[in-house]
Amino acid sequence: MANRVTLNHIAQHVGVSKTLVSLVLNGKAQQYGISKQTCDKVLAAVKELNYRPNKTARSLRIGKTETVGLIVSDIANAFYAQMARMFEDLASAQGYSVIICSTDEEVEKEQRLITMLRNRQVDGLVVSTSQREPEWLKAVYESGTPLVLIDRHLGSDTLPAVVADNRSGGAMLAHHLVEQGYNRPLVLGLSTNHISSVAERIDGFMDVFKEHGLPCAVREVGFNTVQADVDELLVNLKALPFKPDCLFAVNNNIATAVLHSLAASNVKIPSDMAMVCFDDLPYFSFISPTITAIEQPIAQMCSRAFEVLSQLMDGESYLSHEVIRLPVKLNVRQSSQNKSK
Repeated sequence: MANRVTLNHIAQHVGVSKTLVSLVLNGKAQQYGISKQTCDKVLAAVKELNYRPNKTARSLRIGKTETVGLIVSDIANAFYAQMARMFEDLASAQGYSVIICSTDEEVEKEQRLITMLRNRQVDGLVVSTSQREPEWLKAVYESGTPLVLIDRHLGSDTLPAVVADNRSGGAMLAHHLVEQGYNRPLVLGLSTNHISSVAERIDGFMDVFKEHGLPCAVREVGFNTVQADVDELLVNLKALPFKPDCLFAVNNNIATAVLHSLAASNVKIPSDMAMVCFDDLPYFSFISPTITAIEQPIAQMCSRAFEVLSQLMDGESYLSHEVIRLPVKLNVRQSSQNKSK
């Protein structure tokens, strides 16, 4: 194996000091008055000798790995895929690499992944947690690992968290359905309804119908069996205490499963049943009928989460552990048009 090219090799090749080479490669040439001609010679030597920086040595020197971890429940979900893309771009702009992991909503897997990332000495963690209680993550945070929750929280005054205003979004959808004349909603949630985002969407939605004295039916589907469970539920609608005239899917995976199931059963939206969803998807705006959905502020969530994480990684004291809630947007489309039409 050939010897690794070092800064000394570059310095000897150009005829300058190792310190000067380091200053050029770290973007400090102008600060130290190094000429453009010298910089060009150094960069040409880097290319010619195929120099690759020793990241391990650099990490030891500066006390950082310039890497952060992003943990989500399912990277295959369009919402989390978009989040990962945006977060990676934000981190890259600040000189960080991102390791992205999926938990499949398994608490033990989440804990194993966090332990693995800490062993790799990532500089910080952003987590969309599946845990019910904050104690384990608080211990991680209090041990000195910068950690911010995203999309989900574990209660006020526990850990820094940046989320969408899920309760408000659920209420928006419910108010819209009531205004359109619908009064027998079926809510399709997840077996992980304890998760703050899901629970708050359902609570916000149901509160509106309760205010109007209208009943709500809530049914859960499994995280790993969404399509099969949706099919079974919708085939057995007669088992409900009333025949629903509208359906609320708490996330985009459930909404997609509902569309498949209703199409197979020849149920027409919205004439046979209206439908709304929390989580907008690009195809919701051009399929027929188009689908009414809540659009989440993914870019703002990523930006605020990385902002808080950066403060923690820089050693700044982030005193507030309150939940930062960002406003959502209701996109009204054909799937929930007026019942009388």
